[in-house]
Amino acid sequence: MSTLYAPVGITPTKPLTPSHLKGVLLLDFMRRFEGLFAPGTVWHNRRPWDISLQTIRFWDYLDREHGGVDFSTMSEGDIGALYIDCHRAGALPAADRVAAYTGRIEAEGYVHAASHRILELWGEVFATLGLAREALFHSAPFGFDQEAVLARLHAQDMVLDQRGFGGGVYLDLTDEGRPLRLLVSEEGLSNYLLAILRDLLACAPRHDIVCLYHDSGIQRDYEALARVLERLGVRCRRIGFTRVPVDGQVLSAKQGGWERYTAALLLERVAGGASCAEIRLGFRLYFLHALGLRQPASYSDEGLGECLERARRLLAVHEPAPLTAADRAALGRLMKRDGSANVYGALAVLDQKKAAPGLRHAVLQCLL
Repeated sequence: MSTLYAPVGITPTKPLTPSHLKGVLLLDFMRRFEGLFAPGTVWHNRRPWDISLQTIRFWDYLDREHGGVDFSTMSEGDIGALYIDCHRAGALPAADRVAAYTGRIEAEGYVHAASHRILELWGEVFATLGLAREALFHSAPFGFDQEAVLARLHAQDMVLDQRGFGGGVYLDLTDEGRPLRLLVSEEGLSNYLLAILRDLLACAPRHDIVCLYHDSGIQRDYEALARVLERLGVRCRRIGFTRVPVDGQVLSAKQGGWERYTAALLLERVAGGASCAEIRLGFRLYFLHALGLRQPASYSDEGLGECLERARRLLAVHEPAPLTAADRAALGRLMKRDGSANVYGALAVLDQKKAAPGLRHAVLQCLL
């Protein structure tokens, strides 16, 4: 059974934070572990996130207030500070300016120079952590145009189209007790849900199931997205993850609070001197296990440092071993009924002194 993993994207407007690290590392492990039982592919296309109002608002702010600035040597913290300033300024771009950016993104895959720089810096972190760079850089035209998707939704009675009366277009799942959700504004501007559908509906038929993967802050949107796909004949499962508190608070990047906790700074401050394998394993042990998945504790340098040291010890004594039939059966018990990995249970194998060498090796390989 082939799985298409469809993760929420990170808009290229700010630094990578502990919550971002948890999200990308969790998906990476799930794809690898579940791949022991069935093939899987990750859907990558950055255009749905570039075309979002969150991104375009920032690009428009930069062009209006910081035109001519050379972003190519700026740090992600410097660009992130401008992102905070953008939201403090409060103003949203005019519809015609949003449409202009949208047109360039659609036609040529345009990315603002500031976001080019952000993606470049993220790429260095991804390379160190062993994450696929395609997640950052792959950009392709949408599989369907907007009207084709709206027509499919309309055919299944999932759209309330008020454009004939000067209004917008709404996702209508009110027959399931869900509120209307704007897809296209009165000014003709579409939102990220419609952008996702434009690409995902073209990819989904090549797979048996789509795994929607998102953070808890947008759970309602992804619940609605799952229902839309299911009603269009696409099998779905949905995985939500909770964000990581910093200093006891879960803040949006636009509010700040990340200044000392960017991924690049953690690699430098906490992981300096560690080997590549120790970093990859240690970061996964920390963000996927030590913090806790459902109600994570606040990030701490001490906790991450302890996991890096634990990774060092595990790697020092580890020896590759083949899988036995018993090991395969034990791996199978770490899969949930819906086909997703029991992440916490799988990582707990590394703490079990009596775990078979082949089982331990299989889990470890999904973490490196």
